[in-house]
Amino acid sequence: MFPKWYTEKRREAKELLKKAKPAKYGLDVDLNAFSLQAPSHAKINELASLEKDVRDASKVVGTRDDEEYRSGTYFQYDNDVVYLQHNKSLKEKGLVIHSIDDAVQMYPWLEKYWFKELPMGLDKYTTYVAANSVGGAFVWAQEGARIEHPIQACLFMGADRAIQAPHNIIVAEPHSKVHLITGCTVHPKCETAAHVAATEIYVKEGAEVTWSMIHSWGENFHVRPRTGAIVEDGGTLMMNYVLLSPVKSIQMYPTVVLKGKGARVSFRNLILGRGKSNIDVGSGIILSGEESKGEINSRAVIMDETTIDMRGLLRGNKPGTKGHLECRGLLLSDKAKARAHPNLDARTNEADLTHEAAVGKIAEEELFYLMTRGLSKDEATSLIARGFLDTDIPGLPPALQKEIGRIVSMTTREVM
Repeated sequence: MFPKWYTEKRREAKELLKKAKPAKYGLDVDLNAFSLQAPSHAKINELASLEKDVRDASKVVGTRDDEEYRSGTYFQYDNDVVYLQHNKSLKEKGLVIHSIDDAVQMYPWLEKYWFKELPMGLDKYTTYVAANSVGGAFVWAQEGARIEHPIQACLFMGADRAIQAPHNIIVAEPHSKVHLITGCTVHPKCETAAHVAATEIYVKEGAEVTWSMIHSWGENFHVRPRTGAIVEDGGTLMMNYVLLSPVKSIQMYPTVVLKGKGARVSFRNLILGRGKSNIDVGSGIILSGEESKGEINSRAVIMDETTIDMRGLLRGNKPGTKGHLECRGLLLSDKAKARAHPNLDARTNEADLTHEAAVGKIAEEELFYLMTRGLSKDEATSLIARGFLDTDIPGLPPALQKEIGRIVSMTTREVM
C-alpha cells in the first residue's frame, strides 16, 4: 500500500496536469493520443529467457544478457518490471536497487526527494510522469559504497500507441561511487509510441555518479526524458548521452545544479541524426557553488532530412566558477538542418564561462585524401563520421568506454 504522502502528491500532479504548459523547446506532443494501458508481461528469472527480438534490441543499447561486468540489472518491459537483481555481496557493501514503486513503500524518507530538483510543474511532460508514472528504478549507494561495475537498466517498449512513463531516483550518499548505463529501445514490430520519463539524481558530498544513456527508438516515436540533478561539496556527476536511431521527435534539457563547493559536472552528447528526425537536445549547468566547474560537449552527425537544435546553458552564480560549452555538428545531407544555441549567463564578474560552436559539411580535401588511399566516397564519409563522434569520454570505466565505442562504430557502419 502506498503511503499517504505519495497518493497526495499524485493527486496534486493530476490537478496540475489539467493546466500544464507545453515545453519551452521542441515539438508539442498530444499525450492523449497514447495510452498507459499495455499488455502485461510476466516476470523472468534470467535475461536469456527473453524472446530473441527483445534480447537483440536490448543488446544494441548496451544491455548484457550474460550480466558480466554488471553490478545489477533493471529491465522494464512496457509498464512491467520483469527482471530486477543485483549482486548479493554488493548489498552488504551498501548498494540498494528497487523498483521505484516498491521503494516508496519501503523508505518513508523518499518523500524529501520526490520531484525536489525536478519540479512537478516544469512542463506537461514532467507533470504527466508525476501524475501517472508506472515503474522506474531506485538506486541508492549508501555512504562509502564504491561500486566497480555499472548497473544496467533497460526500458523496453513493445506496445503500439502506448506511453511509457517511468520515474527514476538515484541517491549517492557521501563518498560513494556508482555507475549506471540505461538503454532505451523498442520491439521491431512496435510502430509508434511515446516515452516520457523523469529522473532525479542526488550526489552528496564527495560522491561520484556516472550515468550513460543509449537511445535507439523507432522513426515514429516521441521521446521526452526529463532530468534534474543536484551536486554537493566535492561531488562529481558525469552524464553521457548517445542517440543512434531515427526518431519522430525528441526533446530534452537536463539541468544540474552545482550547489556545493568544488562540485563538478560533465556532459557528453553523441547524436546520429537519421531519417526525418526532429531532435532538440540541450544541457544546463547552474554553477551555484564556489569553485564549481561544468562542461558540456555535444557532437552530432546529421543525415537525410533530420533537423537538430543543440542547446547549452552555463550560469555562473558564484566567484571562482568555470564552465565550457562546445557544440559541433557535421552535416551529411543538403536536406539536413542544424542549429547551435549557446547561452552564457555570468552573474558575478569572477565567473569564467566560454563556448565554441561550429556546424558544417565534410571538407572536400578530407574526402579526397581518404579516397586517394583506396576508400570509396561512402567508406571515407563513414570513417570521418565515426571519428567525429568521438567516444573518448573521460572518467568512464574502460569496459564501458569500449562498449559505447563499439555500439557507435557498429551503427555508423550500418547506415552509411
